[in-house]
Amino acid sequence: MKKRAACAALACLMLALLGLSGCAPARPEVAPPSPSPRAEHRYSLVVKDVTNPYMQRMFSGFEEACAALGAQAVLSGPEDASAEGQVSCVEALIDEGVDAIAIAANDRDVLSPALQTALAAGVKVISLDSDVRPDDRLVHIQQASPEVIGRVLMQAAREIIGAEGAFAILTTTSSASNQAQWVSWMLREIEEKPDLYGEMTLVDTLYGSDLYEPSYQLVEALLQEHPETKIVIAPTVVGLLAAADAIRDAGASTLVTGLGLPSDMGDYIRSGLCPWMYLWNPIDVGYVAACAADALVRGEIRGEEGETLSAGDRGILKVTRAADGGSEIVVGNPYMFDNSNVSVWEELF
Repeated sequence: MKKRAACAALACLMLALLGLSGCAPARPEVAPPSPSPRAEHRYSLVVKDVTNPYMQRMFSGFEEACAALGAQAVLSGPEDASAEGQVSCVEALIDEGVDAIAIAANDRDVLSPALQTALAAGVKVISLDSDVRPDDRLVHIQQASPEVIGRVLMQAAREIIGAEGAFAILTTTSSASNQAQWVSWMLREIEEKPDLYGEMTLVDTLYGSDLYEPSYQLVEALLQEHPETKIVIAPTVVGLLAAADAIRDAGASTLVTGLGLPSDMGDYIRSGLCPWMYLWNPIDVGYVAACAADALVRGEIRGEEGETLSAGDRGILKVTRAADGGSEIVVGNPYMFDNSNVSVWEELF
């Protein structure tokens, strides 16, 4: 327990020091727009995958803000978490004449031409959760510092397994910019501190495409090939739940940590299979994205460094420089969920 407390304290300290802060219905596989009264402006959230519960909660915040702003919220996105599906969505939304598109990118490179077309048509484009190229957006809504997320997840895994043994990483795809950054910072944490991680071995990095079944099957295979795996780190809501389910069903002693929804992981935290995990509030991320879209459409901001965004009860947020050279707005700190607080949070998201 003393080690556990030390880890939690270290994570909190890092967060403080570093300042922390998922288309139009052209085809059957694309989610239809959410019904809403006719409004002055129409803002669309293009999610990674309309079946992803994290993305659904993000849209609930987006929709909440649009309602407060007198705008219409449009949910859009593929069911297969593909970049090509998102391209079709963006193209359809341009044709529909939406005022703004907020997108959580599956692949920034594949999306670039469609987003350039949107910008040229006068559509205000922002990204959130997983960014797009700086030239393809006006601003990015960053949920939290990628460095802190990656480092804290690695620190958590080290603490949970006692700083020795095999571990695996379950991510989404190599092309999802947020996932790539988090994994990169995990590995950098290890490289920079060999004295702390010298007894830990990475046995595999798995790519579950942010889909439950592939993620489950990958972890199932991992447990057969590397039964010595002590912990799986999953910086993905879908992946963390899939990993926990696969471990439970296999009767394995492997543990998990990562980024997860309290409503998904409450039972696993209470049982000890997931001693603790992290996440920000995806509802807040969606809410701030809608506020940014509205401010851009109304000319209140241009997405430039030094500007401030009034995001309702989420506060006044500053536009800062992003690691990729573009601009971003950092929403806030991630939360640590463990047995002491998960029961409260799982009723919220």
